[in-house]
Amino acid sequence: MALALTMPEPHLSVRTCIATGEEAAPERMIRFVVGPEGDAVPDLARRLPGRGMWVRAERSALERVLEKNLFSKAARASVKAAPDLADRVERLLLERALDDLGRARRAGRAVAGFVKVEQMVGQRRAGLLIVASEADGDGLAKLQATGLPIEKLGDAASLGGIFGREQAVYVAVARDDAGGAFIQRIAVGAARWRGFRLNGAG
Repeated sequence: MALALTMPEPHLSVRTCIATGEEAAPERMIRFVVGPEGDAVPDLARRLPGRGMWVRAERSALERVLEKNLFSKAARASVKAAPDLADRVERLLLERALDDLGRARRAGRAVAGFVKVEQMVGQRRAGLLIVASEADGDGLAKLQATGLPIEKLGDAASLGGIFGREQAVYVAVARDDAGGAFIQRIAVGAARWRGFRLNGAG
């Protein structure tokens, strides 16, 4: 069970995808700007200066932009786009979600390893479970049986790096206190990364 991406209220603005012409909330899009050297730069935080060019957060949409040179059309100027831009965006989305998980760990609100995860679940402190792409079998089934939200995020090596170990397949994030929103940020980031890889299929 995964947490759905939080959608804004209807009165908030939407953006138009330059690949499909569809309108959607910014959370469903990836913003690009033209960099100083005339190249398309992904702006995941939506903070870089310049006119934004919006693409649905799906690999197929970005590949269509690259194939049809739609950045140049949207910018009304020549815009260079690296041939590996889709791979770069996927990597950036993963790194962004892992960074949020790292902040949760440093705050003492995330643990790795099946035993520690089970302990946090048993203490009713867990609010979100993170599993690597390798998660399978009885371990995954036991976590699914808890009814807690589960997000897939990267592989075991990526998760392990957050916790100073070679690999981590299972991670638990504690319920948020009043001062943080780790669960929401991590869940949304994981869903964006996975949705980009699976073309929005979730």
